[in-house]
Amino acid sequence: MELKICGLKKRYGQKQALKGVDVTMTEGIYGLLGPNGAGKSTLMNILTGVLEQSAGEILLDGQDIRTMGKAFRARIGYMPQQQAFYLSFTAEQFLYYIGSLRGLDRKVTAERIRWSLELLGLWDVRKKRIRTYSGGMRQRLLLAQAVLADPDILVLDEPTAGLDPKQRIAVRNLISEIAIHKIVLISTHVVSDIEYVSKELILLSDGSVLRQSTARELTAELEGQVWEVTTEGDHVSEAASLGQVCGIASSPAGVTVRLLSPVEPAMKPCACVRPTLEDVYLHWFGDEAGL
Repeated sequence: MELKICGLKKRYGQKQALKGVDVTMTEGIYGLLGPNGAGKSTLMNILTGVLEQSAGEILLDGQDIRTMGKAFRARIGYMPQQQAFYLSFTAEQFLYYIGSLRGLDRKVTAERIRWSLELLGLWDVRKKRIRTYSGGMRQRLLLAQAVLADPDILVLDEPTAGLDPKQRIAVRNLISEIAIHKIVLISTHVVSDIEYVSKELILLSDGSVLRQSTARELTAELEGQVWEVTTEGDHVSEAASLGQVCGIASSPAGVTVRLLSPVEPAMKPCACVRPTLEDVYLHWFGDEAGL
């Protein structure tokens, strides 16, 4: 299975939200990273049929998804960032409603509802009204509706937002499990959620793809450029002026400042440390993120 995005453009009036995006995806998890305003939501909305592109095409195994129409929509599941529910519905009623919209047989829907709700820890509360659910429970219900029809392609917008650490790990593991034979595109600002599960990362900035590569390759490119300088509290500003600040933390020896710099900062003690995906994010998007 291959999903190919070719020269995708989208214009809103005078604003060019996407400027010729080219991405190829096969089975596996892809992380979509970029600052606010980069075009991530526009890209996902076009992929899921919410928006129409201004130019370019999206091909699934060589077929234009616009030509495929309903046949393509049957193969894609979408988890939006916004939690839009009928709050008077129970989780079970909501998923039966989604199943009917999907054209699923009622027996198949019942089986899929039990599978998805058990997997996401909501089976015991399936008959409670959604208005009584916490934010984290609603987030898991959003994921349940996205996987209900067992789609070949999943588009997940901030899937772990509002979840506690235990739930985040559970959802992350679930996504990894179901992605073996699917294409999964995850847009998130929580880079740790995709650092170890993603096949490749897509770095999107100002409507253009900067890179499509593995997390390992992207972090390897920063080897020798990430440093930790330890200093006294009243010298933190001086240390911060020596590179792009990735983090500041107190330590028994004073204050440790983590820096991005192509050359060794002129302050001792200074140690070269292993880059992380957060360092990669700051390297590519620090200025755009207002950092």
